[in-house]
Amino acid sequence: MLKISRYLVGILFIISGLIKANDPTGFAIKLEEYFVVFGMEWLSFAALTLSVLICSLEIVLGVALLFGIKPKPVAWLLLLMIIFFTWLTGYSAITNKVTDCGCFGDAIKLTPWQSFTKDVILMVFITYIFVRRSEIQASFGKKTSAAILTLASVLSIFFGVYCVAFLPVVDFLPYKIGNNIPELMQVPEGAPRDSFETRMYYEKDGKTEVFTMQNYPWQDSTWRWVKTESVLIREGYKPKVKDLHISDAEGNEYTEDVLAYPDYQLIVIAYDLPHSNRSAFKKINELSAQLQKNNKVRTLGLTATNAEQVQALARELNTPFTFYFCDATTLKTMVRANPGVILMRGGVVVNKWHSNALPAYDEFVSELKN
Repeated sequence: MLKISRYLVGILFIISGLIKANDPTGFAIKLEEYFVVFGMEWLSFAALTLSVLICSLEIVLGVALLFGIKPKPVAWLLLLMIIFFTWLTGYSAITNKVTDCGCFGDAIKLTPWQSFTKDVILMVFITYIFVRRSEIQASFGKKTSAAILTLASVLSIFFGVYCVAFLPVVDFLPYKIGNNIPELMQVPEGAPRDSFETRMYYEKDGKTEVFTMQNYPWQDSTWRWVKTESVLIREGYKPKVKDLHISDAEGNEYTEDVLAYPDYQLIVIAYDLPHSNRSAFKKINELSAQLQKNNKVRTLGLTATNAEQVQALARELNTPFTFYFCDATTLKTMVRANPGVILMRGGVVVNKWHSNALPAYDEFVSELKN
């Protein structure tokens, strides 16, 4: 039973850590949500660093548990982590303030109650491991064990940093290459819709009771109506892309124009233009100008920065294209870069790049021919 518990917990920690390390920026966004909930916004500056370190710690602990390396400190760390995460997911489930814990990134979405249940089950296995930690035997000698831990630490941190500097190795986001965005915005015919219940609050003799449309005391004048509210009792189908709204500085909608454009278009994503990589714009500008001149590929920018700043920064960066406006979270979902570039055609994502890995013009043209 001890070996089964070790393998189960160890493999789960490694998988969870790898999935999150594949997209540290996404996990950092989730950490920032928790910082806001607990009034710790001052920690937001360190969210990305913490994201990489937490993912690495999960992987290293999983590896250590599998090979029986330093069982006592590892058991203590696992117990402390699962106590904290069980409390955190329990709080999220009760308050519903964070609707997705981010335990498995965007690969596997769990509801707050599913996350809490998962942690409670893990708590049982980890507690068992903790109680019997002195019985765990190392699979290798001290030098080999130290080498394994060092290698796991270095590789996991390198992997996380690589995915920040470029893009996730495996893209689980709705704007991944090959996806048809207009289709992902649609609700299929016959799909279940949100189901609501009308609840009415009435007061009598100092007590307030809740009624439905079927049993509210409409004939009893001794009851005093307090309020009526509509409560979601069952969620319906949710399209994978539901928050995409593109507009100009005056608020005019351009979403359909962008998604329905039949030819190739280059979309430059800079959700936070003032803090974007300025040097990357030189290459983006050159690429945009060449594509427009030789291949008639139109370019547009998307940002969540306010219009006044955009106007000034566009002049400073000398961008040969117009910036439109979109929600910051949506832009971060499109591409995990600031700036990043997406090539689209007819609403389909053809390819995407981080600003650190922009292709040369000749390489880009080959994308148009494929």
